Amino acid sequence: MINHVGQQIGNYRLIKLLGYGGFADVYLGEHIYLKTLAAIKILRTELANEDVEQFRSEAQTIAHLIDPHIIRVLDFDVDNRVPLLVMDYAPNGTLRDRHPKGELLPLALVVSYVKQVASALQYAHDQKLIHRDVKPENMLIGQGNDVLLSDFGIAMVVENSRSQTTEDMVIGTMGYMSPEQIQGKTRIASDQYSLAVVVYEWLCGVRPFRGSYMEIVTQHLSTAPPSMRTYASVPSAVEWTVMKALEKDPHQRFKRVQDFSDALEQAYLASLKPNPTYADTVYSSPPRQEAPPRKEARRNAPPDVPPPRRMSDTPIVVERSKRVVKHGIRAILLSIIVGAVLLCGGGYAAFHFISAALAPAPGMGTAGAVTEANNFLQDVSHQNYTQAYSDFDPALQQQTPRSTFIQQGQQFDACHGPVSQYTQDSNPQIQNGTEKYSYTIVRPKLSQTYKLNLTLKQEAGGSWRISDYSSTQPDC
Repeated sequence: MINHVGQQIGNYRLIKLLGYGGFADVYLGEHIYLKTLAAIKILRTELANEDVEQFRSEAQTIAHLIDPHIIRVLDFDVDNRVPLLVMDYAPNGTLRDRHPKGELLPLALVVSYVKQVASALQYAHDQKLIHRDVKPENMLIGQGNDVLLSDFGIAMVVENSRSQTTEDMVIGTMGYMSPEQIQGKTRIASDQYSLAVVVYEWLCGVRPFRGSYMEIVTQHLSTAPPSMRTYASVPSAVEWTVMKALEKDPHQRFKRVQDFSDALEQAYLASLKPNPTYADTVYSSPPRQEAPPRKEARRNAPPDVPPPRRMSDTPIVVERSKRVVKHGIRAILLSIIVGAVLLCGGGYAAFHFISAALAPAPGMGTAGAVTEANNFLQDVSHQNYTQAYSDFDPALQQQTPRSTFIQQGQQFDACHGPVSQYTQDSNPQIQNGTEKYSYTIVRPKLSQTYKLNLTLKQEAGGSWRISDYSSTQPDC
């Protein structure tokens, strides 16, 4: 690490080192004319000449994040190809300084912290920005003891500055990283997962996953978090809320990080009641197993919702019994018909009859491929082309440079308007481990729709990546 104390960068003289991390050093700087203080973050990376303008644009986006719980970015510059950010100075340090590792925090204080951090995250998510490195070290303490989230988008700046030989490196802090972020497929829900790890640590004194680097990676990807009650006395409704935010599948977490914060506050308030609630029996352990369909609404309901009265179940049971009888009669008749056809030598007809009954519904494909295709289209519709590019397999990334893909996408958005609607046309073509999907795309400035064709290929690990794409979209 190079010590820059005493040097002048721009209009600031660096007074002392405030801290350092995996990809940046932070100095206290004094403006040489105004005599005001600011935090100067110097990134440990160098930009190629052609990348400078791109990162200026990204810094402008970060600087426009104006929220009471986000550290303001005051200026951005590139000094000898090294990018640096000038930010508000928070003299009271970080929440990691205030609460060292191993300290158990009161639930009320945790709820207060989470409300402030979630508010900042939700504001950024609404702007289509992901933090990527939520942890106590990036939560600063303002002069009024309010929490200020820092380093918004810094991980993205570093990630985009990597050379082609190192761009597959995972950016973030492994102890707080979501499974999809480890796999290079960061989503907005990834910040919620990281915040839930922080809450787990604050309430239990330890993070859910510990060990060597690779052991932590493996646990994030495939191991359920230990019960919080193993380490501390945590209300069951609170544990349920944290465990839901720690789901491996981002679609199983709360829809928004603000919903996670609200649910945590409700669970805390419910724990203050003198008598145990329904949640104390239903959510005595994290709901890790799949519940029957008719109980799905109750499993995903807020923990303080009481169960329905048993008497109301009576008409439901009667109606269900009627349906069971009807389905049973239909099954018997179907068996008789099929048996008769087979006995009469109509095996060929019976085969086609059964095949038609078991044929997949239109639009169906392998679940992983469908999810990956939808994730790609969602990123494109949100104009998040950097994330969409990460869905390409290595061969396609070699054929199509990231800068070219992003430039084309932004050009089409400016010309025709961003994608406003997409619908899958028909069943995918499935052959030799690949699936081909066709979508009808709608853009607001185009009078007609056009087609987008995606080819997805399954990798050795079982995940699906886009191996080819083509479009009938008209030029600008």
